[in-house]
Amino acid sequence: MVTALPFILASSPPSNVLYRVGSLSVERSSADVLISEKGTFKAGFYQVGDNAFSFAILFSETLDRQKTVVWMANRDWPVNSRGSRLSLRKRGDLALLDADRRGVWTTATTSAGDGEVAKLWETGHLVLMDGKRKLVWQSFDHPTDTLLPGQPLTRSLRLVSRAAEGIYTTGYYVAHFNDDNVLSFVYDGPNNVFENGRTRYLLHYFEGITDAFFTFYSFL
Repeated sequence: MVTALPFILASSPPSNVLYRVGSLSVERSSADVLISEKGTFKAGFYQVGDNAFSFAILFSETLDRQKTVVWMANRDWPVNSRGSRLSLRKRGDLALLDADRRGVWTTATTSAGDGEVAKLWETGHLVLMDGKRKLVWQSFDHPTDTLLPGQPLTRSLRLVSRAAEGIYTTGYYVAHFNDDNVLSFVYDGPNNVFENGRTRYLLHYFEGITDAFFTFYSFL
């Protein structure tokens, strides 16, 4: 059985690495994606609306299109379907550029060290490393609404729900550790959403072929 994912198609064999001055284009073929070593995860441009794309990491062992996205770089600022690209620039950062070359998202790592290579691990972890393969940046430090196996949720991090199932923009619910180091789920403020048993979010436990993970989204 073949899993069909909504990536823009490309022309060269896919890889799990992107080297400096390399780029992934929204207009190219399915090879213009990063694929983890065993093919469990893919990273590339994902259509989120009419003429609108986000750079995303997808779990590729499921046919459920709405629950495959596990991370997004630009969930609230989609890029155009023509001319947009993700580039590993000479300055050493990963940058998502719109059709007019406007910077939509970046790893902001130019002062942290020169990024030489980006790699998508089999764990779904996108990393940026320098020439000595020292870690410069990692997607696990910047979660959106999903925790993958082995990915920690620390006091300095938080999960923010998607707006609704299948709608990937930022929602109103946040999961984080409060000042007492207690995991809390809040609605756009300090009130715990467990009060009175009333919630408008869903912490979805998804089990795939080989692994499982949590996705956090609100519902209307």
